Parts: sequence; structure tokens; C-alpha cells
Amino acid sequence: MLVLEQACIQYPGLSIDYPDIHIKPYEFVGIAGKSGCGKTSLLEARFGINFAGTFHYAKAQLAGQDLVALGERKRRWVSYCPQFSQNALNPRLTMEQHLLLTLKGNDLPYDPVHIERLLQQLKLSTDLLGRYPSMLSGGQKQRFVLFFCAVKQPRLLVLDEPSSAIDLITLRSLVEFLSQMRGQTTVLMVAHNWALLRRVADRLILLSGER
Repeated sequence: MLVLEQACIQYPGLSIDYPDIHIKPYEFVGIAGKSGCGKTSLLEARFGINFAGTFHYAKAQLAGQDLVALGERKRRWVSYCPQFSQNALNPRLTMEQHLLLTLKGNDLPYDPVHIERLLQQLKLSTDLLGRYPSMLSGGQKQRFVLFFCAVKQPRLLVLDEPSSAIDLITLRSLVEFLSQMRGQTTVLMVAHNWALLRRVADRLILLSGER
């Protein structure tokens, strides 16, 4: 499903080399490593929109297609949830308006059965869809971001530290949600929480941050 070979990220005065990464369809792979080893940089380089470095590679493919050549298909095939992404919610839109924009942007129909199932998995009630971000707790906003990422049924779900700065209820919901995602789609997740990674991932990739 995902192939990254001979990957290297360069910033002014800094170069980070990565091991080759091969992820099979429907596999759940966790990425771990000490702070500063380049975990987030790797995700930003391939899936973010504000990457400031230079990314070099011999091969970077998703579902057999070059990641760069995918263009708009990458947006449809991949859901990327960066750190603190709950802060990016539009304060003027309700959660349902966010949902409708997500569906429209990916040419997807409104499927009430699928939507309600995902909300239940994340311990979110349907009446919360009518609320604005300011009316939700931090944990609820984080779970809604995960909901928006999953509702488009991506081929690859990319998560960067989804367990950071969340409450216990959200952590429990996250563990249950991620456990249910296994076998439904391919997941690549960065986390410092080793217990979480061991609980939900099929295997782990440890980055050393070699320069």
C-alpha cells in the first residue's frame, strides 16, 4: 500500500535519513522514536501542506502510484490528521457543516448509517453535530477531527500523535476506535505513547534520527 525507500529530509544545516518503509494493505503500523528524530517531519513531507524542508527519495508510492503524481487523488485516498489538528476547526461552522464540507470535497454521499456508526465508535452523540467548536471540550474536538478523517473512508489513514493532550475518556475512545480500524483500512500512526502503539499496531518502526 505505502512504499518509501531511501528517504531523506533536509533542512538548512540538518539532514535526516529514514529506513525503508513498506506497509501492506490494511496493516496498522506505528512509528516511534525519541523527540527530534524526524517522525512528524516524515509525515509532513509526504502528506502535509506546509512542509518547509526538502524531501529526497528513491521511491515513494501509494497503492502502486507515485505519491507526487497522484495529485488530487492523494487528497481523496489519504486522511492526514496532524498534531493539534482540532485547533484548525473553523469556529464559524458547526460540526455538521464541517462534515458536509468533508463529504462534498471528496464527492461522497451523506450515509447516515456510516456516519452514526463512526460517531458511536468515537463516543460522540449525534446532537453534538449542531454545535460549534467553542461549545465542545478539547477531547470532543479531537474526536471529531478523527471522525472527519475516517468518514471519507480513506485508503490510508495517517495520524500524528492522536493521543497527545487528551482526557482519559478520549484516550479510551481512541483506543477502541483504532482497534476497530484494524483491518478496515491501512493506518500509519506516530506516537510517543508506547502502550498505545503496542495495543493497536500490528508492528512498530523505530526511528533513530540518523544525520
